Amino acid sequence: MTDYQNLLAAAVQAAEAAGAVLLKHQSDFSVLHDRGKDLKSAADLACEQTIFEILDATAIPVLSEETRQNAELLNAERVWIVDPLDGTVNYTRGLPLFCVSIGLWESGQPKLGVIHEPVRHVTWSGIVGEGATRNGVTMHTAQGSDPGQSVLSTGFPTGRSYDADDLSRFIESVRRFKKIRCIGSAALSLAYIADGTVDAYSEEDIWIWDVAAGIALVLAAGGAAEWSAWSSELKSRVVATNGKLSPREFDR
Repeated sequence: MTDYQNLLAAAVQAAEAAGAVLLKHQSDFSVLHDRGKDLKSAADLACEQTIFEILDATAIPVLSEETRQNAELLNAERVWIVDPLDGTVNYTRGLPLFCVSIGLWESGQPKLGVIHEPVRHVTWSGIVGEGATRNGVTMHTAQGSDPGQSVLSTGFPTGRSYDADDLSRFIESVRRFKKIRCIGSAALSLAYIADGTVDAYSEEDIWIWDVAAGIALVLAAGGAAEWSAWSSELKSRVVATNGKLSPREFDR
């Protein structure tokens, strides 16, 4: 196995172990804080610790949503970028759309990604330039190039602006698509682009740990992705597509 394949195997192991922790705690989770549009549960921390126990053995630093938020790591030679539970509100409400997200970036660029959806036992994994799989089966992005026949997944992250002008611009940018889906997990939205379920994704002010693995998966599966410079809070505007739709669709 190559170095990247070994690292991908470690990420898969960590994501699936963390997913088992999430399923174990789903019936008895406790909320740590619920402020504004943000919610954290004890399961986030338990899941994160499980991931650390596996990834720390690779000797690559970890940037994680819950306890290791260090923006300086983004431009490191190598860094794991982890969201132990993406879709926390879904998780706490019993909606099955939540996942574990683990990406590896090199010098600010995505290299590999793993997203694990515990409820359906689905694992997406891929290495940029080497391909991607869904539960071990090779996957590719969809081939549609007409926005009017395409499905866009988007969302309203905790930190985004709800200013009327910003929302008007958002509506204008997505109205050309056939259908819009808002599932409450940026990571899963990107995984669904990678396996051809949906065609595009766009979100404002999204944190890097929500999208790091998903961007890598989209690129590995033949898609395209663009993002603006990451803020000091590690937020950005991210657009990803199946590779047939241009990310520039969102700038019209």
